[in-house]
Amino acid sequence: MSGETTTGGTTTGETTTGEAQPPPPPAAAEGDPAAGKTVFAAQGCGGCHTFSAAGTNASVGPDLDEAVQGKEPEFVRESIVDPNKEITSGFAPNIMPQDFGQKLSQKQLDDLVAFLLQSQ
Repeated sequence: MSGETTTGGTTTGETTTGEAQPPPPPAAAEGDPAAGKTVFAAQGCGGCHTFSAAGTNASVGPDLDEAVQGKEPEFVRESIVDPNKEITSGFAPNIMPQDFGQKLSQKQLDDLVAFLLQSQ
């Protein structure tokens, strides 16, 4: 019990904030890349982004073959649901729709992230 004091079943010396921490977002491995390809197409992502796995070559938004390379699933998910949080150099804010976090279910987001990260 090095450095901790126990009184009536309560251990002191631990740090808590008193607030429950939300669970981390699901990893890309939990999504289905094939279903994510369908989400990518249905949401019109290819109208703005180049992404070789989807066979798209638009340039309104960043080239996803480069933009997601080496990124963690959490970063990719956040870029979809809060696209203005980090703007890719050379692109203006507010080009990407801001409502994918409301329009897409958690499963659709999982699938889309898995599709975007499948080639890494």
